[in-house]
Amino acid sequence: MANAGESALREGGREPAALAERRRAAIRRTFLRLDPLALGCGVGAAAGLAVLLATLVLVFRGAVAGDPFVAANLKSLAAFFPGYRLDVAGAFVGGAWGAATGFVAGVATAGFRNLALALVFGWARATAGRWRRRHLLDEI
Repeated sequence: MANAGESALREGGREPAALAERRRAAIRRTFLRLDPLALGCGVGAAAGLAVLLATLVLVFRGAVAGDPFVAANLKSLAAFFPGYRLDVAGAFVGGAWGAATGFVAGVATAGFRNLALALVFGWARATAGRWRRRHLLDEI
């Protein structure tokens, strides 16, 4: 007798509508928009800490004075981050610059991803609309 209830739902058209709504909800959960502020703060914090800690490790190990090739990559950051040096004060300046650069990169990444999703979903919606209009008489 449980099958009688299921067949009543199918005949009433409620099951396809419920299934379609569950599919839409799954797609919404899968392709959520990214919050640009949140991603910017996260990437900025990670980038700032990475520059800060990398510089501090090199300064406290003494690698800056001992081997010029070890710190060559971090020294090149001075060309991009004004005020950055391989010392304790420069580590905090580099951390601030890294945080600012990471924030901008995170905001831009979230914005581009959200724009790409909007374009893809708009294209899919337009394609589905054209298909429905072409096959309108098939559904009657």
